[in-house]
Amino acid sequence: MRRLFYFSCSLFILTSCVYHDLDKPVIDCTIAGPSLTLESVTPASTCGSLDGRIHVVAAGGEQPYTYLLNNTAQSSGDFQDLAAGIYSVGVVDVNGCDTVITNVIVAARDFAFTAEVTKDSLCEANSGIIVLSVEEVNPPYTYQLDNGVTAASNTFMTVSHGDHTVTIRDGHDCMVSLHVTVPRGITGTSWSTDIQPVMETYCALSGCHNGSARVDLRNYNNARTYAQQIKSMTEDRSMPFDGTPLKQSDIDKIACWVDDGAPNN
Repeated sequence: MRRLFYFSCSLFILTSCVYHDLDKPVIDCTIAGPSLTLESVTPASTCGSLDGRIHVVAAGGEQPYTYLLNNTAQSSGDFQDLAAGIYSVGVVDVNGCDTVITNVIVAARDFAFTAEVTKDSLCEANSGIIVLSVEEVNPPYTYQLDNGVTAASNTFMTVSHGDHTVTIRDGHDCMVSLHVTVPRGITGTSWSTDIQPVMETYCALSGCHNGSARVDLRNYNNARTYAQQIKSMTEDRSMPFDGTPLKQSDIDKIACWVDDGAPNN
């Protein structure tokens, strides 16, 4: 009996807001995180060859570092044996603080290209634009965004923010894969109109984030302090811990507000 009672109490405690882990110390990665410098880029010798190279150098933050090439981890900032393409390179320190350099171009001597990228500045729709320019050595060229239709147009409209794969194929059937990142622009999502009502309705419940047991998320300064954690925990739906789940539109608005810099607007 005693053992069963203990288990039941433990289960009750673990599902209460007391264990809502939002009050742990916050590391400000904008101050304490690493920096990353693009030292050099070596082009591939030909389309299809694997001899391009990107070299980056990290500083600051707290070592050891983990380096990333298109989200694939390695221990060194020297990325070798690369095909022509566009890459994202980054570094993550031991505290999880990261810095990323996006849209690094490794051209080939017979396949040169550039990418003009416009930010996505809408919260609940897409406004990003990708325009590719290719030095026409072996025309005709075709273009494909992600798993979309292959076409002759080098322009993609209404693209969402984030990482995309653009495939270019030339007249000799040589294919180059570009890892293009569309940045998030300022969306104008409002704390007072869009975010505070969500905190008041879904998060500041009795004994949970209303100031009585945990930090009061109706207060702007508190919400600003924990903005990144709130974004992460609402996106993986671990927050709100109890009560009515958030609508996807509310989760998206929180992400937009945090990506905007969590302004008091």
